[in-house]
Amino acid sequence: MKKAEKQILAMGGLNNVHFLYKAMLAVNGQYRWPKPFPIPITFILLPISFPVNYFDLSCFARVYFAPIMITGNSNFHLRSEYSQDLSHLINHSYDSRNKRSQIEKNELTSFRNYINREVEKQFVFSRYLQKTAYKKTKKFILQRIESDGTLYNYTSATCLMIFSLLALDYGKSKMVINKAIKTLKSYTCDFSGLKHVQNSPSAVWDTALLSHSLQEAGVSFEDLSIKKSVKYLSALQQSKKSDWAIHNPEGKPGGWGFSEENTKNPDIDDTTAALRALYNTSLQDKKVLEAWNRGLDWILTMQNDDGGWAAFEKNVDKKIITILPVEHVEFGALDLSTPDLTGRTLEFLGNYAGLKKDHPQVKAAIHWLKRNQETNGSWYGKWGICYIYGTWAAVTGLTAVGVPADDPVIQKAKNWLLSIQHLDGGWGESCSSNIKNNYVNLKFSTSVQTAWALDALIAMHIEPSYEMKRGVLFLMENKKNLDYPVGAGFPDLSYVYYHSYNHIFPLLTISHYYKKYITH
Repeated sequence: MKKAEKQILAMGGLNNVHFLYKAMLAVNGQYRWPKPFPIPITFILLPISFPVNYFDLSCFARVYFAPIMITGNSNFHLRSEYSQDLSHLINHSYDSRNKRSQIEKNELTSFRNYINREVEKQFVFSRYLQKTAYKKTKKFILQRIESDGTLYNYTSATCLMIFSLLALDYGKSKMVINKAIKTLKSYTCDFSGLKHVQNSPSAVWDTALLSHSLQEAGVSFEDLSIKKSVKYLSALQQSKKSDWAIHNPEGKPGGWGFSEENTKNPDIDDTTAALRALYNTSLQDKKVLEAWNRGLDWILTMQNDDGGWAAFEKNVDKKIITILPVEHVEFGALDLSTPDLTGRTLEFLGNYAGLKKDHPQVKAAIHWLKRNQETNGSWYGKWGICYIYGTWAAVTGLTAVGVPADDPVIQKAKNWLLSIQHLDGGWGESCSSNIKNNYVNLKFSTSVQTAWALDALIAMHIEPSYEMKRGVLFLMENKKNLDYPVGAGFPDLSYVYYHSYNHIFPLLTISHYYKKYITH
């Protein structure tokens, strides 16, 4: 333990942990809030029409920043008999000798001063201004609590929400707090003999992917398991406007969220996944077809002006927000177009909606993907690990809408994928790629990443190559390394292990291989 303590201090100690970690430590009295807090509570008072306002943050960042602004600006913390003393892990010399830390302090001070100046311009400054800001921030939080009591179905955001309500003198017996705690307890599960808390249950995502993979493998839409999944997914289509409509006021509801209780935060990936699962049934069932068309329409209205698609919102891309010195700030504070979202959306539009490369919106997305290909031929994937994921999504999307296999961007992608294939026939990429923003090889192959790479090669080959046959053999025989996380949460902070991925993606890829090369 002493050796570990020494290493932690050598790496900067608690001073060098992520912004969200610091916030969680601070509300528990284990780290000091900075004074003054660099993000003023009055930030939320700036109107949407203003060049920089609270809704220029991504929906993900907003639900974290709201409780942090309350607790940070009020210097709130709460210790109990269970609170650990971590003061020995604070490196008191780190901030003074760390250049990055000094730059961050200066940037945060500048940001705070800027917001304060602009708020004063917008409002007649009075002693009620702070009170008004706290009240509006509290209202923001309460309006986004789901029926199960959580904030956007995120465990970490919900924990911060509880502390922020306590900071506003909500009693511990308040129903809103008790309900949130009760649901958080239900998020726990046993994993390899240990208690684990899911940050966000993924029932909608898992169901959509599993149903689609089974149908791709030949299971009929009339099979009971598929019927039940279609009924389940249809019931969870969202029908009300929420924050996404702020930047897309003309769009009509029709999306799906990640979690079962998610009714306020639909996203592009879950929506296209659900629509793939509903596709076969929609050809026979008028009611499902109507829901399917609503989902398609919502997807099309959510395209960014640059031609790509982001995860949750439209055109949330103001670079000035990156002045916030939060690690990998672009990843969380903005909701930019990404190759994986754009590619997967194109794959859906091409293979299921019948839209091809001459369609104006498809054409714009193709151009965006071509502009954002890496020089080595890969594409970056934000929500999976990482360049294999992004390249798979981009290639399958481009070919689905009619970009030919001999197009230079496809050929560059092929050459890159073949150059990183392992000797065992598989593919594997480290989570470090997500941190370093360049491909980092994993010493072993994983089934999921092999399936992604192989599926991309299937999309561009008329006949299977030797390398592809080796990849198939690996998928059929591999029984190792099935627990490596290939889902990205936040760079250098959280990664996601989806228990079903080892079944879904190999099944999808083998099904595509079989249908393209064996049955024809």
